[in-house]
Amino acid sequence: MALIQRRRSRGQAGDETIDADWKISEVLRVYPQLLEVLIDTAPAFSKLRNPALRRVQSRLVTVAQAAQIAGLEPDALVQRLNAAVDSDAVAPATVSGSQPVERVPEERPAWLDAADMALELDVRSFQDRGEEPFGAIMGAARDTPEGSMFLLRNTFEPVPLYDVLAMRGFEHWTSMDAADDWRIWFFNSGESRAPVPKEKAAPAQPQPADTDWSRPDAVVTIDVSELVPPEPMIKILEALESLPDGSSLLVQHVRRPMHLYPQLDAMGYRHDTHELAQDRIEVLIQKPPFGEAAE
Repeated sequence: MALIQRRRSRGQAGDETIDADWKISEVLRVYPQLLEVLIDTAPAFSKLRNPALRRVQSRLVTVAQAAQIAGLEPDALVQRLNAAVDSDAVAPATVSGSQPVERVPEERPAWLDAADMALELDVRSFQDRGEEPFGAIMGAARDTPEGSMFLLRNTFEPVPLYDVLAMRGFEHWTSMDAADDWRIWFFNSGESRAPVPKEKAAPAQPQPADTDWSRPDAVVTIDVSELVPPEPMIKILEALESLPDGSSLLVQHVRRPMHLYPQLDAMGYRHDTHELAQDRIEVLIQKPPFGEAAE
């Protein structure tokens, strides 16, 4: 049963009903008190207590994807979050349909036994240290030749990562050894695909004319050239979060933010990079109008 309708506008806290396609970052921006509700829902969400991880990971994960990570039906998590908005605490028993969803075993793909293993990456230690592993994962993907695979070990099922790597030609197969121990094999098929939309695809954005870099059309300009990683990425994502829909952000940097590009692609943000000189880069990021960002 559909619980709610898609929201029409962004209001102040208390004016909006959470939907399955909200990013977790939006949920916490409008209703910051729901952080503890998310953490109580699934142990994997305890990583959101780390501000650095929360700034990065919450911008990639929708409520529906968070429900999948927690092993719940999306409607159950939506109901739980909305109920918590109007109460100090919500017991799991008060939410219908909140029982864990039984995983259906995936058919073992042929490539799992035939492809060469390029490398293995265990990011559980990253999370124990409170570090963001996204850059290391994308590095592993770049180092995996077509026709080969890499193995990722994680503390939870990285659902949003599937679409990000699918756009780069990777298929996946997942095995849960324990609630906090997951193995995911990513096979580089060389055939990229766009994520399958849950609803009808948003209308394509008109492609603007070549950017006039002498007078970039940016509402906000930020300089991250003196920051130490991962602070540049965090500052850029924070600026994008507060940027009005349909506006643009000009970033001044000393290098191409290679780890940022996949996240911008996953969120449906257009971006163009211009090298002004050695150690001087400008990145123009366009935030799509509300409703046209990637689901």
